[in-house]
Amino acid sequence: MEISDKLYQLVAENEIDKAIEIAENHLKSLQKTDFHKIIGKNLFHLTNNLTNYISEFYDNYKNEFDFKAIYSEMNGFTINYDLWFIDLFGFDKCEGLEDLDWLGDFDYSTENSLKITGFEDLQNVYQDYMENEKYNDKELEKVCEVCELLIILRLQELFRESKKIAIKEKLDWSEIPIFVTAHDYEMIYDVNP
Repeated sequence: MEISDKLYQLVAENEIDKAIEIAENHLKSLQKTDFHKIIGKNLFHLTNNLTNYISEFYDNYKNEFDFKAIYSEMNGFTINYDLWFIDLFGFDKCEGLEDLDWLGDFDYSTENSLKITGFEDLQNVYQDYMENEKYNDKELEKVCEVCELLIILRLQELFRESKKIAIKEKLDWSEIPIFVTAHDYEMIYDVNP
């Protein structure tokens, strides 16, 4: 089983911590590069910002329709290394993760994106990787791909922390399913603390 398949399976099973551990260990086994800067890094410093961002989104539209799901997507970060961010999308239905077509039919989306900070050194690594066409190095490409998955896992971990706060503080959106991934990835996490 490829590492990506294993991580997708763990995310589907709500095993984010185990997925991060496996991805980091796999990355450590590969040729050491600047992509290894992801090891041990998380996005927890953004937890309050994310919680407020979701709350503001929910409050802006809760009177417009009945929220049944929220979907968040990080931009295509590997090629858009200058700015990493997320957006939120609200739905009046929730059709699960079996068939993802419904995620393209959202009712409302955030007007402003939430900037992802703390990974600027990795943004520089991706810039160097893309601009200098280092993707032609097959070994480096493998390392890059594991790093990509770890970035998404860390984003999903951040959402889990935010959802924990929402549940603890009994925020209005705490019971709404939230799904998280990055653009063009099917490793979607159904956030469950």
